[in-house]
Amino acid sequence: MTVQAQILTPEQQKALGPKRINASGTFNARIDSVPVNFQTTTLSRNHEQAVFRVNARHADNSVTIKELFIQVPESVEVGKVIKLEEQEFTDFEVWYSVKSPTAHYTVSGIKGDLIIMGLAPGEIKIRGTLHATTDDDANGNSHWVEVDFDLTS
Repeated sequence: MTVQAQILTPEQQKALGPKRINASGTFNARIDSVPVNFQTTTLSRNHEQAVFRVNARHADNSVTIKELFIQVPESVEVGKVIKLEEQEFTDFEVWYSVKSPTAHYTVSGIKGDLIIMGLAPGEIKIRGTLHATTDDDANGNSHWVEVDFDLTS
């Protein structure tokens, strides 16, 4: 924690913390080979943790919500293939969640490739692809997640 952060109250720290900013651009996703139109995508940068985050949210109807979360460290090498199976205790994270009256689960992307093809701080710009298999959900099923994205805050 920085000296300045130690002086601030928790409310002040929260106000200064990373804020999600609505993103514009492309976010083409397929879950289990089915196209999913994520209606809301946001970008954020957490300076304390030195990470960039992409959040996407899709509502099938009034009761089912799907979310996709991608996190990469600021130090990510642009153009390098990141093998998710080698990233268990790192700042690379991929999550997919479903919330509905009959199912509620979050699964992690545990195998596959993430490639960040462009990354710029300030006005956050992030471009990449994701091809991942998740761990098993509550029903014992894994999911296949494919995403191509080119987003700007």
